[in-house]
Amino acid sequence: MSRIYAVALNTFREAVRDRVLYGVLAFAIAVLTFTLVLAELSLNQERRVVSDIGLASISLFSVIIAVFLGSSLLYKEIERKTLYVIIPKPIHRYEFLLGKYFGIVLTSAVFVAIMGAVLFMVASVQLGVSLLLTIGVSAGLLVLLGVGLYLASDHTSVLLPWSLLAVVVATFVARHAGVVWMPYVASLGLNVGEALVITAVALFFSSFSTPFLTGLFTFGVWLLGRSADDMATIHSKLLGPGIERALHVLAEVVPNFNLFVPGRHALLATTTEYGGPALYVGRTLGYAVLISGLLLTLAALIFRRRDFL
Repeated sequence: MSRIYAVALNTFREAVRDRVLYGVLAFAIAVLTFTLVLAELSLNQERRVVSDIGLASISLFSVIIAVFLGSSLLYKEIERKTLYVIIPKPIHRYEFLLGKYFGIVLTSAVFVAIMGAVLFMVASVQLGVSLLLTIGVSAGLLVLLGVGLYLASDHTSVLLPWSLLAVVVATFVARHAGVVWMPYVASLGLNVGEALVITAVALFFSSFSTPFLTGLFTFGVWLLGRSADDMATIHSKLLGPGIERALHVLAEVVPNFNLFVPGRHALLATTTEYGGPALYVGRTLGYAVLISGLLLTLAALIFRRRDFL
C-alpha cells in the first residue's frame, strides 16, 4: 500500500505541474463565468441556464482532464525510460498502475472541486449576492493559496486541502444566496465518479497503445457510454434487426455514462422514489468503482505481460 501511495503522490505532483491542465482550467473558469451572460439572454430561465450549462461544462472538462492524463502519463514513463528504473525495484506492476490511477483520479477531483467552487460563486452572483462579497471571498481564497504555496516546501500538497476549502466556502456563500446547493454537490460527486471510470478506460488502452490512439479510443467509449440509453431502446425501420441487436448488446457492454449526468431536476425528483440524492450518488459511485475495478484488472493483466526490454 505504501508503494501505491508513493506512486500516486508522485503522479499527482507530476500532473498538477502540467501547464496544459491550467490552460484547460482557465478556459473552464471562463466558460463558467460566461454562463452569467448567457443567463441574461434567456427568457426567465436564468437559474436553469447557469446550473445546466455550468454542470455540463464541469462534466466535459473533467472528462478532458481524465482522458489527457490517463493517455499520457503512463506513456511518458515508458518514453522517458523512467519505467526501466522502477521495474527492477521491489514493486509489482499492478501497484505501479494503481498508483498512476489514484494519482490521476486525485488530480481530476481537485480540478472538479475548483470548478465547482467557481460555479457556486457564479450561481450566487446570478441570484443577487453582492459582487464585492463574491470578489472578496474569492480574493481571500487566492491569498490563502498564495500564502500556503509560499510556506509549504511541497507546493502540490497545498492544492488538495485548498480546493476542498474553496468548494466548502463557496457552498456556504451559495446557501446564503438561496441556491439549492444539494444537486450541485451531488453532481460534483458524480463528476468524480465519471472521472473514476474514464481514467480506468484510459489506462486500459494506455497499457498497450499510444497516447493518440488511447485518447481516441477513450473518447469513443465515452461517447458510446453517453448514448447507451438510446442504443438500448432504439427501434428504427431504417436499421435492420441485426444492427439493432448489435446496438443493444453494445449498450450493455460499454459503461453507462448517462448515470453520471442525471440532471438537477432528476436529482431532486429522486427524493421520494429512490431515497434521495445521497443514495443515488452512492449507488452510482458503487457502479463506477465496480466498472473501474474490472477495467484496472484487465489493464494490470496486459501491463504485466508487456515486454519493455
